Amino acid sequence: MKKIGFLFILSFIILTSSYAQGYMYNRGLVSLSVGLSIPSYGFGNNEGINLSSYAKVGASISGEVSYFSSKHLGFGFMLNYNVNPIDDDKLANAYRIQSPAFNDIEVTSKPFRDIAGVAGFIFDMPLNDYVSFMVRMMGGLRSVYKPNVIVETNTIYTSIDYYETKTNDVVFAFLFGFGVKYAINDIMNVHFNSSYMGSMLELDYTRNKREVNQEAHLGALSLLLGASYSF
Repeated sequence: MKKIGFLFILSFIILTSSYAQGYMYNRGLVSLSVGLSIPSYGFGNNEGINLSSYAKVGASISGEVSYFSSKHLGFGFMLNYNVNPIDDDKLANAYRIQSPAFNDIEVTSKPFRDIAGVAGFIFDMPLNDYVSFMVRMMGGLRSVYKPNVIVETNTIYTSIDYYETKTNDVVFAFLFGFGVKYAINDIMNVHFNSSYMGSMLELDYTRNKREVNQEAHLGALSLLLGASYSF
């Protein structure tokens, strides 16, 4: 599969190079992007009563500095920050399913947050003098913050509060992305990037003084619009 992907990229570069002789090429590129962070895999899967299962669409901001050794190949460093709030209503319903005796449930939570620094290769494949496709393959470290949450429940006899503590974990992250860049002039560009960042993490926290060890694939699909400066 890796060989096929490499051959595809190589073939695309060869085919497009003859149509991109006038492509505006600069060695340095500084970019800033903002957009959506869409949870995926175990993150936001609406299963069980784990807090991460009820993460919903949030915001993402990304900054990148890259250096191109040729018209088609570069190396970049990206700093990415995501904020994903919790769907309190769905989490409350998950607790209601766990125990139909609950008459009333109220959830109070804060959002998941993560910041990642990743570095890797960027393949720039110009279609014409102004438009190019970009593919990113990167890896690095990601710090994930799991917030605390209070779930207040009531039955006809009593009330029980479930309290989850906050925790933080630093894990390896991989990123694969695809984007389209349009050159406005010699130094300014606008772009649209989509990327997937995934990590396997292990969250250790307590729920009502009981130890919980949760393993999850924390995935986030980012859809970003931004601008970049060439130098």
